[in-house]
Amino acid sequence: MLAGVVGSKRWSLFAAVCAAAALTSCGEADPSESETTGGASDTVEDAIRILTSTPEARAQYDANVRFALNYRARCGAGLTASATRRPRVIVTGFGRFLSNPTNATGLMVAGLVPGMRYPVTARPAAGQVDDPAPQTAVASATVMLEGVGAVDVCAMVLPVYWDLAAILVLKEVQAFGPDFVLMNGIAGARQDLWLELGSVNRALVLPDGSDALVPAPPSGQRFAPIVPSAIASETALGLRLSYANVQRAARAAIDANGSVLEDGARFDSVAQGALRAGFPRDSNTYLCNNTTYVVNYAMAHPNATLTLMQASPALAGRVNRVGVKLTRDARAVPRVFTHWPSALTGAHLDAGRSVMRAMIAAQLLASREGGASAPVLGSNADAEISASGDWF
Repeated sequence: MLAGVVGSKRWSLFAAVCAAAALTSCGEADPSESETTGGASDTVEDAIRILTSTPEARAQYDANVRFALNYRARCGAGLTASATRRPRVIVTGFGRFLSNPTNATGLMVAGLVPGMRYPVTARPAAGQVDDPAPQTAVASATVMLEGVGAVDVCAMVLPVYWDLAAILVLKEVQAFGPDFVLMNGIAGARQDLWLELGSVNRALVLPDGSDALVPAPPSGQRFAPIVPSAIASETALGLRLSYANVQRAARAAIDANGSVLEDGARFDSVAQGALRAGFPRDSNTYLCNNTTYVVNYAMAHPNATLTLMQASPALAGRVNRVGVKLTRDARAVPRVFTHWPSALTGAHLDAGRSVMRAMIAAQLLASREGGASAPVLGSNADAEISASGDWF
């Protein structure tokens, strides 16, 4: 459908729709496993279906599945449940999208961990597999946060592919045992930060960052369900955060860094504030929401097996889907997705990291305090960005 739309045009679409739209070091079982049996009828109902009918799409699909199954959690090496009392946080951003080499959230996240580098890669020639491995960067370190002290941070720059990004995050959740999961993506060029109040069980029928893989919706429907077995009340699934505390900290950090200049523009003219975004929004049904909903659903349903990355059509004797199960009980763990302005560059990225650190500290302190500060499920009653379906 969008095969002829490339470069900056597709990047603008990605930004708009996102805005809108094994063994581990901790001894936990790897939450993913392959299923290889069957042929054309090798499908299950609980799976987003990815169109793999062309040789190019199937080759990209096979590369993504191999990477998903071979990925081993990289954070928390040497840590055990009793080895440290430090809080643990997973922070994610995205990497390259098609020919566009950088993403502001991936650049900010990579800078949170000393020595971590953002993965700069080039898009391959048309028709060639776009390997997700070099597009992925994960590292951990103990960092100091004001008011909190030492915090173990797992930073992840994720490939912009259907289901794959979520599987990588869940492997780290399983191994690392986070106290907070902060996921991030880009939106409009200049805008408020959007603290998403929820996620939605809908996948927009558009190619991902490979430009080869597209979800297949049921006949007559505009969206593909991400988790078809989710009950009706979980079509729109609230996220969990101490929203007032985190929003207040984000606004204060934006104000504190507002005068930081990049190319003559103030930071607060690009990151203009922080608002709570309602759900479901039709515009927020692309790759940002795909990652958010899968992670949010799995954390809310320990020991439930989700079937992701289902090939359509399936091929006999090949891996045609990936099963994911989070055995760690993470139901009470706060998790949120934040949409950031896409125009953050240079010195503004450092300012943005300061805002990220403030948000993390605010949530850890709120969780420690409990009571009225304890994390709650997001509700549209608190929305400042309408859930009506508007893009921005």
